[in-house]
Parts: sequence; C-alpha cells; structure tokens
Amino acid sequence: MRRELEDPDYRWFGLSWAGRPEDREMRSFLLDRLRENPLTRREDIRVGVERGEVTLTGQASSPLVRRSADDDAWITPGVTEVHNHIRVVMIRPAGGEGPQAA
Repeated sequence: MRRELEDPDYRWFGLSWAGRPEDREMRSFLLDRLRENPLTRREDIRVGVERGEVTLTGQASSPLVRRSADDDAWITPGVTEVHNHIRVVMIRPAGGEGPQAA
C-alpha cells in the first residue's frame, strides 16, 4: 500500500459507494439529472428502476433529447441496463408551414 493512503486524511478514499445504491436512490438521482438537463427538463419522460435496470418511457421532441435521457441513465451510479422506450414526436409548426417533402 502506498504511504499516502495510510495517511488518516485518505482513509475515506473509496468508501463512498461501498455497495450498490437501492433502486429508489437510482431513480431519484436520475430524475434530478433529467430535471437539471436543459435538453430533458421540459420533456414528458417517465423513469422506472428495478434491480438496477432503468426503463425510460414517454415522449421526446427530438432524437437528441431521447439520446440525452439515455446518456443520463447510463451514467447513474448502480445502473446495469437501460431500456429506452421514449418515442420521438416531432412537433409540426402551426398552419403546416415549414419544410415539406417534394
């Protein structure tokens, strides 16, 4: 063992996540991340966690939002699998204006 780790100031090192977080803790952490993320905060995204597996459902306004929610789920501590069932629903401008296929 390196001498620095024997120092009392380093005894805490590596102890913060001694075990896997519970499902409710993972869900809470992920919901906080989704609320703080500027891409996902106004989207209709629901989160379920069971035995470390996250299931995302709901609707997103773009593929980028869907991917951002997926990324947030994967970086949540304790997550072992992510099932992303978020549907992308493109919002059309009022009056049918905007890009049209030829």
